[in-house]
Amino acid sequence: MNYKKEPYPDSLEALLEGAKNLANEILQKLNKDSCKKINELYFLDKNRIKRHEENFNTLGYIPNTFLKNNSKNTANNEFKGLYIFGDEVDGKITPVYVGISRSIFRRLKQHAWGTKHNECSLAYLKTKHQWELEKKKISRATTTSRDMLSAKDIIQNYRVVLVEVQNDYDLYFLEVALAGIFRTKWNSFKTH
Repeated sequence: MNYKKEPYPDSLEALLEGAKNLANEILQKLNKDSCKKINELYFLDKNRIKRHEENFNTLGYIPNTFLKNNSKNTANNEFKGLYIFGDEVDGKITPVYVGISRSIFRRLKQHAWGTKHNECSLAYLKTKHQWELEKKKISRATTTSRDMLSAKDIIQNYRVVLVEVQNDYDLYFLEVALAGIFRTKWNSFKTH
């Protein structure tokens, strides 16, 4: 047990076996016709991107946690867990990125429509990678939202699966394990 009285798992082998089983479930969900693209889970309303609650709820992605902010204190308004982006490769959906968040609804919106490099970090990474291939210079300080438009368009068209995970140890473990199992193209675990 750590200093916060959070228990360690009894068996890392069992966690890894669970990750392998979860990976199979995720692949099946990503390849179902009912799996939504990110742009099908949000809509534009008066120049604001909003969550399409009915689409999330239909998929079983019901809010499972709440966030407090300065303007209001609302009950279950967020989803904590894993999100897996899938892209079509050779006629089937392949996982390309595994992420975790206490606020997945907000995080998905940031990835696909964010304006700053730290909000849409995957779009920044994809843009940086493309620019480096083209021998162009790019930095976080000089990258604009406009520079990342094509990457955000790609992300908006990724299919996405959400997995509820409340236990923080499991959440962090599963992010790394699933990225390794799937060999996702866009995950990197370099420290800041």
